[in-house]
Amino acid sequence: MRSRNQNICLLLDNFSGHYVDYQPQNIRIVFFEPNLTSHVQPCDVGIIWTTKALYRKAFCLRAVQLDKLGEREIYKADLLESMRMIKEA
Repeated sequence: MRSRNQNICLLLDNFSGHYVDYQPQNIRIVFFEPNLTSHVQPCDVGIIWTTKALYRKAFCLRAVQLDKLGEREIYKADLLESMRMIKEA
């Protein structure tokens, strides 16, 4: 970008993971105001809400199945199981 003298404006929400310790060259970073993401990215909110709802449903169904099988720790899931449920959601 610098060799072609191009400039970029990067728009980011105010998520703490988006902050960087350095100032990139030829890139201007502009952060949205707090609580503005849902207005700027309305589809993102719907996708997140739906994914969470489907994950919770899968998690509860899994707990019921484990309870029927007589398992004691029906709410305990390892990372791999959780990732698979999120993938399905």
